[in-house]
Amino acid sequence: MHRKMEEKELLLQAAKPLIDLAIAEDVGPGDVTSQATLPADLVLHGRIVAKAAGVVAGLPVAEAVFHAIDPAIEFTARVADGQEVVPGEVIAEVTGLGRSLLAAERTALNFLQRMSGIATLTRQFVDAVACTPATILDTRKTLPGHRLLDKYAVRMGGGQNHRLALYDMILIKDNHVDAAGGILPAVARARAAYPALPIEVEVRTLAELREVLGITPPVDRVMLDNMSLAEMRQAVALAAGRVPLEASGNVTLERAAEIAATGVDLISVGALTHSAPALDLSMKVARPEAQAPLSLASQLVEFKSGLGHRIVILAHHYQRDEVMAVADFRGDSLELARNATRTDAEFIVFCGVHFMAETAAVLARPGQRVLSPDLTAGCYLADTATPEAVAAAWDRIDAALGNAEAEITPVTYVNSSAALKAFCGQRGGIVCTSSNAERVLRWALERRPRVFFFPDQHLGRNTAKRLGIPLTEMLLWDRDQPPDAEAIRRARVILWPGACNVHQRFRPEHVRARREHFPDIRILVHPECPMKVVDLADEVGSTAYIIQQVRAAPSGTRWAIGTETRLVRRLQQEHPDQQILSLADVPPFCRTMSQITERNLVDLLAALARGQIVNEVVVDAENAHWARLALERMLQV
Repeated sequence: MHRKMEEKELLLQAAKPLIDLAIAEDVGPGDVTSQATLPADLVLHGRIVAKAAGVVAGLPVAEAVFHAIDPAIEFTARVADGQEVVPGEVIAEVTGLGRSLLAAERTALNFLQRMSGIATLTRQFVDAVACTPATILDTRKTLPGHRLLDKYAVRMGGGQNHRLALYDMILIKDNHVDAAGGILPAVARARAAYPALPIEVEVRTLAELREVLGITPPVDRVMLDNMSLAEMRQAVALAAGRVPLEASGNVTLERAAEIAATGVDLISVGALTHSAPALDLSMKVARPEAQAPLSLASQLVEFKSGLGHRIVILAHHYQRDEVMAVADFRGDSLELARNATRTDAEFIVFCGVHFMAETAAVLARPGQRVLSPDLTAGCYLADTATPEAVAAAWDRIDAALGNAEAEITPVTYVNSSAALKAFCGQRGGIVCTSSNAERVLRWALERRPRVFFFPDQHLGRNTAKRLGIPLTEMLLWDRDQPPDAEAIRRARVILWPGACNVHQRFRPEHVRARREHFPDIRILVHPECPMKVVDLADEVGSTAYIIQQVRAAPSGTRWAIGTETRLVRRLQQEHPDQQILSLADVPPFCRTMSQITERNLVDLLAALARGQIVNEVVVDAENAHWARLALERMLQV
């Protein structure tokens, strides 16, 4: 909390002269239109609304703009910086004198749209490399005067900051090398002049990299400038983990994943701050006394009451609070699906992502129909493994082993499509959850000597490690350069290279920072987190396990929890006697869970009330049969 306050204060300190300048150029001696048309004492209520999907950043700055115009304006944020929003979502509300609101509107939106645009583009890059260990960095290519604001927005998008300016880190680039007479004299002079500062050296060729790698003690980082993918792969092999490598130059969203796949540690992207399109936002005002339509919450209650026992509403733990408020069951995906089938409901309304609704459809009793408020709400992790890609890998494994079904058991995490569950069902395989992964993996290895685990590499690796399987016997599949037959035959556990873009954002430095600030803190993380985070944690377990641990903890316990932010904040509200923090400095939200809103849930229930069945989730009979078999095997383990 202290760090958050300090960060906000620094942000506002940097923003103040920019706000003053912006108001002076936009408002000047006064907003003549509002002064001419609005009574001086007219009070209005404004709503800042997202017109496009994106990540919000800059709410404290927008609030400061309104207060700079009129300190009496009431500003209420409805979301948090770093949170992904959907079109139509209310970001903030303001109440005050109409003349003041309209005078501040454009300046506030200019800051908020720019910063949110940077955060949104950053999140796209972060998601593009989420299945790799690579980190996205910004550069100094910021709008002059907006350096701290731009870099704050990058952090809200899930990226990390490179050096702030020319004074806080030494970056020896080509011009320095050429002017100093070479890499070695440049590094020597830098160390002599500023021994306490970290040093990064830019290299243009592999020969220059070899020269830098020979420096003792090693420099802190090496920048690979405009190298090809092949050169980057060679650079990674040469460095062999001795020095962190940063890729720079010609980094586009389309190339980011390819660059990350070379094995570089960091990728710096100038476009984050110099080419990010603004997030489209608007503000609409009305008189506070204007008759408001029946609230969405009230509509939900009315429609649900009218439909009675015909429906059951399921909500995953990562859902919005307003959706959770009307749910009949809360829980993890499989738990929810099983609960729904125990009811007499005709319609199962699943407030979660698509694979969850598919699982409910597979397990549903005859006559039950599964509906989703938004059929496009997918899952980043589930989407990393398509049936076609997994089948191609299986064929290669089969060729290497001679008879795959005799040698290796396919295990799919429940966070996967029904088609992949069916793939396992047909081949003697099984499904697992984050709660029972260890039990399922043990079962699989007792039947056959190897396991093919997909789609989450981290859950597979963390679970296999707990079973005592060394990392040397685990093989991470590479879709672009599949392993050879000998590598496949040596592996006991083959891991698909998928990852959750929420849990991937937790890093070892988050653990160390929390422990440094709170020596008595308990670190509790989900097993979808990377192994280096899991190894540092005190407790590791599923969403249900996390909830149970907090509920059972004595008053005064201090937690840092590594999982989706909505669940963490709900635990904060439910257990005020404990101090519960997100493990990450910028708490991650699940974008696709955010796609389920009060609005589309109301629309779904309204259609049902009219006798229309919309957004039905259907799994074809063959896939349903085999997927159910794989799920039943799991339930018997």
